[in-house]
Amino acid sequence: MTQWRRLELAGVVVLLLLAAWLRWRVPLEVPPGLEMDDLIEAQIAEQVLSGDWRPFYDAGQGREGLYHYWLALWLVTLGKHVFTLRMASTFLGLLGLAVGYVLGRRLFGPGVALVSLAGGTASFWTLFAARSGLRSTSLPLLAALAGYCFWRGIRSKPAKSRLQLSIWMATSGLCLGLSFYTYTAARVLPAIFVCFVLYLLAFHRSWLRGRWLGLALGAGVAMLVVLPLLVYLHTHPQVDQFEFLDFNRPLAALEAGDPQPVLRTSLATLGMFALRGDPLIFDNVPGRPVFEPLGGMLFLAGVAIAVRRIRQPVYAFALIWLLVGLVPGMLSQPAPNFYRTVGTQVVAFVFPGIAAVEAWRWLCRRWTRQVVQPALVGGLILLFGIHMAWNFRDYFIAWPMVEGVPFFWQTALAKTAHYLDRSPDTSSVALCTGLTYERDPWWRPAWQSMRYLLRRDDLAIRYYDCRTALVLLSENSARYAFPGVADPSEVLPAVFRADWLAVAEPLAARLPDKAGSIFRLNAPPEELLPTSDSVWWAPEAGSGVARLPANFGHSLAFLGYSLSPAQARPGERLQVLTAWEILATPPPRLALFTHVLANPQTLVAQQDGLGLTSHSLRPGDRFVQLHDQIVLPPYLLPGEYGLAVGLYSADTMQRLPVYDGTQARGDRLFLGPVEVVAP
Repeated sequence: MTQWRRLELAGVVVLLLLAAWLRWRVPLEVPPGLEMDDLIEAQIAEQVLSGDWRPFYDAGQGREGLYHYWLALWLVTLGKHVFTLRMASTFLGLLGLAVGYVLGRRLFGPGVALVSLAGGTASFWTLFAARSGLRSTSLPLLAALAGYCFWRGIRSKPAKSRLQLSIWMATSGLCLGLSFYTYTAARVLPAIFVCFVLYLLAFHRSWLRGRWLGLALGAGVAMLVVLPLLVYLHTHPQVDQFEFLDFNRPLAALEAGDPQPVLRTSLATLGMFALRGDPLIFDNVPGRPVFEPLGGMLFLAGVAIAVRRIRQPVYAFALIWLLVGLVPGMLSQPAPNFYRTVGTQVVAFVFPGIAAVEAWRWLCRRWTRQVVQPALVGGLILLFGIHMAWNFRDYFIAWPMVEGVPFFWQTALAKTAHYLDRSPDTSSVALCTGLTYERDPWWRPAWQSMRYLLRRDDLAIRYYDCRTALVLLSENSARYAFPGVADPSEVLPAVFRADWLAVAEPLAARLPDKAGSIFRLNAPPEELLPTSDSVWWAPEAGSGVARLPANFGHSLAFLGYSLSPAQARPGERLQVLTAWEILATPPPRLALFTHVLANPQTLVAQQDGLGLTSHSLRPGDRFVQLHDQIVLPPYLLPGEYGLAVGLYSADTMQRLPVYDGTQARGDRLFLGPVEVVAP
């Protein structure tokens, strides 16, 4: 092994070790919690483990399945925790860097490949993608493998070994086909190889001589591998939701004959490397380009050199890959988007390498190697140090502090879970969180996140939204945690605030890193429960006075209520408090309705909602629900109006029956009437 070869090998090892350190450093601190996309990937992997095997899953607006099979193996090995999600994706990111180096070396030689590996090692872009726990991490790896095998096949000598040509092309087709199962942006990858073959037809036909059967074999293998996905998407067209949040608006405008949006997004996407980067906090420090100023200049210089040498196939191949890989970002919004252009990571860092190596050669032609070599090596090391410091600061320090990041990554919830993990206390916990709604197509309730944030399984946790509900646990002593809330009086409604705070004992002024507060409550005061007991059976259930507690579905008992104001005017807002006790674990995703009725069947005002995760409650727990958004219509005539409450499943819309002993008495209960007076 020559000295240069040993130095190259040492450089590769050092860079990959550095890449591993950057990707495995403080995995539970940055990203600072668990974002919804991470959680959705994990939940799909759980579907895989349960035997639900598909090429494409409809969760989270539609997701290709391959990454989730990979993640399922990690969940089995390391357990269901956010740490597992980080490890699964960072391992793929490291493999992608290694294969990208091999491809870059095959295309441009060791010098360009080393500079490219150095750029990818410390880049915010690759670092973010690898640590994010998202399926897109698997795309660069398979794309680079497809590119490497294709190049080995196209440069093989068919006259000497047709078998070798066939193996390389078939393997390339296999990797290309599998890439379709990684992330939606992979669907443009075949265009790279098609465009390059057309380029060879135009300028280098000798490259194709004797290779057509190999190319056909590779294409055939790719089509066979992709076929199950195509069939599934054809038979389930509703799962592929490109229109989510209008991401596809530029493409839709282009299809309608308006190219202006695509022109704007294309220009923005082309400028993402050196001018202005992704504006979303989900992928970037908003607006930060891929390269720092000097790195951006090298990138642009490398692109200019490649354009000048486009008649050389290797440069044409890299340029075609770069442009085609940017197409998903050009056809969608907002632009630029680092996530949807992740396929260009395979070649993006090659271009600074091209410029650096060309500078080396230019200097060597004017000065002696003894002068140029140490100066240029030192300069590249300095540039890499600047590149790494800039990216390290922005990813580990600046990005977690960007407004919105702690919210979307549920940082306070993650730190609460960390606190509970370390605490020896095993008493039950009531966790105040606004994340209780379970029917959003993207956002997931807090209890699902806590399954991956909390390591221990010996805590009974109730989840509720303390802005609209108050849960009183059955235990004599329980903890109440408020993630992200230093002072509960800031979020508790006035009707709960005074009595609750008077008896709650602070356990810690704040959770770790000012992530919230936690209290202990012994023997919750009965004053918190509204006690009005004037209730009636519904007319369709025989009317008549009902006795409390009233049994709803053998799961909950209605204890009482309060209504204010006693007399309301048209256009005013009512406040209804209802109190309940848990008889048996309630069905999941329960909702509570409060209806104001002109007659038993005519609705004039209502509010639906239950500010808690119903199936997290235990027998003996009690809770109070506040409905204070019931606005009386301004046209309402004076008189008495009915007030009815009931519970229903948000999944099936079926109401829980109300029982009088063992006899069912309809599915709603009438409270004291609402008296409307003239304005």
